[in-house]
Amino acid sequence: MGLRLSTSFLARWLTLSVFALLAGCTSAPASPPQVEEAMSLDATIFVARKIITMNDEQPTAGAVAVIDGRIHAIGVSEAQLRSMPGLSTASVDRTYADSILLPGFIDPHLHPVMAAVLLPMAFVTPEDWRLPRGNVQGVRSPEGYEARLRAALADFNATADGDEPFFTWGFHQLWHGHVSRALLNEIEPDRPVFVWHRSFHEIITNDAGLSYLGLDSEDAFDAAVAAANVVADHVSYEEGLIAETGLQMALPVLARDILSPDHLSKGFADLVAMMRQAGVTTIADMATGIFLDFDTEAALMAAAFEREDVPARLMLVPIGTAMAARTGSVDAAVASMRDREANWPYNKLFLNNRWKLLADGAFFSQYMQMNPPGYLDGHEGKWLTEPEALLQITQALWQEGYSIHTHVNGDKGLDAVLETLAAARLAGTRQDQRFTLEHLGYSSTEQTARIAQLDAVVSAQPNYVYMLSDKYAEEGLGEERAHAISRLGSLERAGVRIALHSDLTMAPLDPLFLAWIAANRETMDGNVVRPDERLSLHAALRAITIDAAYAIGMEDEVGSISVGKRADFTALDGDPFEVGAQALRGLGVDGVVFSGVVHSNR
Repeated sequence: MGLRLSTSFLARWLTLSVFALLAGCTSAPASPPQVEEAMSLDATIFVARKIITMNDEQPTAGAVAVIDGRIHAIGVSEAQLRSMPGLSTASVDRTYADSILLPGFIDPHLHPVMAAVLLPMAFVTPEDWRLPRGNVQGVRSPEGYEARLRAALADFNATADGDEPFFTWGFHQLWHGHVSRALLNEIEPDRPVFVWHRSFHEIITNDAGLSYLGLDSEDAFDAAVAAANVVADHVSYEEGLIAETGLQMALPVLARDILSPDHLSKGFADLVAMMRQAGVTTIADMATGIFLDFDTEAALMAAAFEREDVPARLMLVPIGTAMAARTGSVDAAVASMRDREANWPYNKLFLNNRWKLLADGAFFSQYMQMNPPGYLDGHEGKWLTEPEALLQITQALWQEGYSIHTHVNGDKGLDAVLETLAAARLAGTRQDQRFTLEHLGYSSTEQTARIAQLDAVVSAQPNYVYMLSDKYAEEGLGEERAHAISRLGSLERAGVRIALHSDLTMAPLDPLFLAWIAANRETMDGNVVRPDERLSLHAALRAITIDAAYAIGMEDEVGSISVGKRADFTALDGDPFEVGAQALRGLGVDGVVFSGVVHSNR
């Protein structure tokens, strides 16, 4: 039709008509143009070279009217909207008149506190990064890694005080070789050095670092492992390795550095800048309470986001196991969240009746649980939550009416998670109650069919394909499985809803880059793997807009340019459907509109 009119306007027109009849008017009710001056609307019309709505009922437009931060009407042109009652005197915003407008991009899975912790660190990574402080070129050899690490330490030592610890993020053994306590002692014998793995799930440190943590002997290390009930193979004193469940031995001490006001303020400033640069207007923290208690993390994020100059909103999704451990039980954790829901103090931060759970280990560390033949070198994956415990907490939360998001990476892990979903659904499903598989690194074709059968949603991490397909073909999985990482094309054909996420810093906060990976399946080395598993261009764009909104239960508010929804737009310098899938990553973001307010990047 080219035009849609909001129900709020129709209601006001009908009200005026009824008043006229009740006053004894004998003529027909006034048409909308005749009452226009009496009900002039405080509206803004945004015009663009093209508006891609991601709404199948009206795929494209040329102008959109916004009132009070929400979309009031959509038309083929400014002139068409001006002909509508109440809009003839609307102001017109031409900031993006030469741009392509899409719905505000959504990243449905990242960790703002983790990002704020890592972004100020020295980045020494396999891939290139575009950061607010400047571009960082990746290094992909042991020699290159050691040279870059030494240079970063030299820069740090030139300005650091006392025994202030040095933090670096991005190490990955498949590119950077073996980094151990002994090597770090040789590189830096005096200052505590903490090498944070690319996966974020492990740390390697030197003797000075172990002492900094109060673990300055093997006996002290073993005692801490026992006291914290750490899984034995998650840590190694000899290697200076502290991974997965072992991180609870280190994080309480490191918090004084990585969670200091100065460190976090820099990190959150970088995060906000990256979101605006990438056109992201809505994100979900998919594990609030995993580092600190829920309220402390919420307050830290509120300080960064509850500001007029930050064009973004943030959903908080509590982490089930950590919350249950802190409160003493799942029931107590649920009660505490219900109380927060009833007394929520924030505007841009919000809750949405969902919980996050964890199944198997990290994909970047090859700790995911794999079915036979397992890993080529014979090592075992790790459970973050044993299947029986995962089943119990899933059922408990599902029966409370919550939607569930479960981190799962390997096909063995996926078997366990799908069993939990099947068991939960036996108890019934309430309206809008959803189950989302987070990451879904490797799965089989048979599992794709079961995902569709169980009506699960997938929030995928396509950066696994870009960074890891080539390396995992050589080490760990072999070519057949490594090239089939992230089977998104099969999921699309099976009718599964698919979202794409960054899990920042597991991938850059850049939805267009993620869509480019999903639609092309090109690796960091320029190889194309399993092109049959590509997403269509349309599905890739849905996965960062309307289907990303669906994954977090927000499709009635954001994700498409539709009447009644929030007026969130991302402005691009080119049309994705004109340039095609291969050119997606090269499109520039001119800025955003957030709840009707322009925030330009120009």
